[in-house]
Amino acid sequence: MATSTATVDGIDHGTHRGYGQHLRRGIPPCQGCRDVHSERERERKARLREAKGASATQRAWNQGAVGTPVAGRDVPVGRDCPVSGCGALGTEPRPAARMVRVEWPGSREPARWYCPGPCKAYGVALAEVRTLGGLGA
Repeated sequence: MATSTATVDGIDHGTHRGYGQHLRRGIPPCQGCRDVHSERERERKARLREAKGASATQRAWNQGAVGTPVAGRDVPVGRDCPVSGCGALGTEPRPAARMVRVEWPGSREPARWYCPGPCKAYGVALAEVRTLGGLGA
């Protein structure tokens, strides 16, 4: 903290106390008093952030959730699906009830049968990616 430089006006310039004296007397604070006040406010806000943990903005973004997120369960899709017939070529008859045929215009991926839900989403994504000119896997 800066040393006090009391003047004729009775203000302790260069101190936080001097900043308050400026305000109470209706005099704009001098640069030295503003610098000390700004530094003290930065330290105060840093202490508050440490005490609170996540900021209010972060808490609002996460709907109040704090800590490390929990990973969702693994869902087998596509090649890893245990259902027989999932991922079979679309030229074959429907392998099982409720199977969905996925076909995308202009795709290099042939039409295939998939389970409804995650497997179907996987098939659609794969077919869409394979429509890209030479960029698809």
